[in-house]
Amino acid sequence: MQIKSKFSIKLSSFGMGSPCSYKLEGEHITGNLFGLVPVRNIHLGAVNYLRLATSDEAPPLYLLFNCIQFMSHRRATRPVYVLQTQSRHRIFLKLDSGTHFRLRQALGRHVVRDKRLAA
Repeated sequence: MQIKSKFSIKLSSFGMGSPCSYKLEGEHITGNLFGLVPVRNIHLGAVNYLRLATSDEAPPLYLLFNCIQFMSHRRATRPVYVLQTQSRHRIFLKLDSGTHFRLRQALGRHVVRDKRLAA
């Protein structure tokens, strides 16, 4: 018997550089416009990857408000990560190390195994 717990972790907050806030709630990432109106719900199984973002791939408006986060000496404090879904949607998140670790753990639980395991 599997026990499912409902937990909520704040991933990224609403601010000048990002009009949406994001939370990890159970098996979904929920995006709220201006921190209030739910606009996006992404199942963790639909995530292709999570990796560090580069300044070349960030939208110009996001880069304008968050250019300091892309400087190499600021990487250690709150780096910007890009999360891409199977439908090719990209989300840019500023994550600290603890939040990044928890998100990676949650994503790891929902990895689809393409290879057959040896018996």
